[in-house]
Amino acid sequence: MPRQPDTRDRARREFARLLTERGYLGVSLDEIAKVVDVKKASLYHHFPGGKPALFMEVAHGYVEETAAALHEALRTEGGLRQKLLAVAVTYARGTYDSALGDQIYYATRHLDEKRRAEISQAYVRALIEPVTELMAGAVGAGELREAEPGFLATAFMELAGTLQPMPEDLAMPPQERPAPSPADRRVQEVVDLFLHGAAPAAPAAPAAPAV
Repeated sequence: MPRQPDTRDRARREFARLLTERGYLGVSLDEIAKVVDVKKASLYHHFPGGKPALFMEVAHGYVEETAAALHEALRTEGGLRQKLLAVAVTYARGTYDSALGDQIYYATRHLDEKRRAEISQAYVRALIEPVTELMAGAVGAGELREAEPGFLATAFMELAGTLQPMPEDLAMPPQERPAPSPADRRVQEVVDLFLHGAAPAAPAAPAAPAV
């Protein structure tokens, strides 16, 4: 029936929107049914597990969309720096819906253990392991110092997260914020900070005196 896919899609979109705004406990199937303009029983037809089942579809959809952007960046030609720059650019462009991602993370505390493990494993497999593999290869090639690749992956992704655009409705009003530095410069600064640290470059050694 032509209405079914539309109802399912709209339910997922509305659930994601309300989840972002209110958190898991602030979303009800009654409200989703009203916004989508269907009976609540229709939602149970599409999502027999009710609210947790609808949440799981939204969460898996978020992981899949985010992973697609990440994997495309990791396929960038070149060495470690070029790949890190490509990943950092995806953050700077606001590719990842960090507000939705945060709410999905917080919502897992309200799920049963099986669903919580399923979402956690999907997130790690799709979004953490590819960056961890990149770091492991770089350590093995001598491009990075000896360190646990998972730690390096997490550290880089946390740094890259600072590049995400600030939502208009958070912190100080937009007109009071300092002018941001150009995105491409900030991307390079984040990657260089990860690769070289925050310490100033060591001064060049003085030339040996002529004999």
